[in-house]
Amino acid sequence: MGSAPYVSVITPFFNAEAFLAEAIDSVLAQTYRDWELVLVDDGSTDRSTAIARAYADRYPEKIRYCEHAGHRNRGKSTSRNLGLAQASGRYVTFLDADDVFLPHKLERQVALLDATPHAAMVYGRTQYWYSWTGKPEDRKRDRVGKLGLKAGRLFPPPLLVIRFLQDGGMVPCLCALLVRHEAIRAVGGFEEAIQHLYEDQVFLAKVCL
Repeated sequence: MGSAPYVSVITPFFNAEAFLAEAIDSVLAQTYRDWELVLVDDGSTDRSTAIARAYADRYPEKIRYCEHAGHRNRGKSTSRNLGLAQASGRYVTFLDADDVFLPHKLERQVALLDATPHAAMVYGRTQYWYSWTGKPEDRKRDRVGKLGLKAGRLFPPPLLVIRFLQDGGMVPCLCALLVRHEAIRAVGGFEEAIQHLYEDQVFLAKVCL
């Protein structure tokens, strides 16, 4: 790869063959182009490994594949930390293998974070998309999460943590964040003692504090 990209996208995956290609394609479709995608294989036993390697081979200047020693399954937090260790971007965002970015996600968030030098991160609302199944009953479940705060403001610690504890419905998903890499280093990344549930909220609380 050439000069360091401005944004690193980290996608851990484990047996996600049904969704992984669509997640990767949503990064390739970004209107903002100065990014790298780090695909972290958490010991997959399905076609996910082959799919990820194929994308890395096809786009070697943009996409990187990595895995744990011995192709082991280590969990979400350890996998994201491996991706962080491989990432070279000034800013970092996370995309789980069963999520997708909307096309202007990086363009809009990079502009916001560039314009707010004292902010450790920016985030927006998340669309919870159930109707991808094509089932009529799932269309009724589609919703966009609430922001719960006035947009465009800087919130010093610990205000966001307090608000998140008061109203869990406004806690953003990891895919909604764009975080300064230096801030992630300062808080020590993800807590590897917590792997499978709420590990994202622990990370978010650390950054907000």
